[in-house]
Amino acid sequence: MGQDTGVKRDSRVKPGYFAAWLMAALVCAMYAGAARATTLFASMGGEAVLHTAVDRFAEIVEADDRINFTFAETDISKFKELLFEQLCELSGGPCHYSGRDMRTAHAKLKITTAEFNALAEDLYLALGKAGVPYRLQNRLMALLAPMQRQIVKTPGATP
Repeated sequence: MGQDTGVKRDSRVKPGYFAAWLMAALVCAMYAGAARATTLFASMGGEAVLHTAVDRFAEIVEADDRINFTFAETDISKFKELLFEQLCELSGGPCHYSGRDMRTAHAKLKITTAEFNALAEDLYLALGKAGVPYRLQNRLMALLAPMQRQIVKTPGATP
């Protein structure tokens, strides 16, 4: 079976090969770490995509008869600025939300669950139109979902 061919085999790893292997392993680890460290904000496309999504959202809401009355007296440019800040901060971007907390901001609006859901649908549409993949939309919406308790007013409940 094991014929001796007369060729001596050196089972040790050559120093040059080891250095190349080590460098490749370090590069792979670095890229893997960078992939894990990427924020939702960056994955969605950063500032430009988020601004586009907020602009589209404002257009969609304005045309949505289920909720547009809620924004009748809203300064839309200020609303868009605050929404951008909020979505940017929530998704791990470099922004800081400068608006009021959700309970205070929505206290007088008497938002219903149906209106909240309509707004969420409109945000999904806007994010899609801005090119944000659905799986990333879901991640962002999961960050927003807990705010429903602060925004929606149940009949007879006190703020």
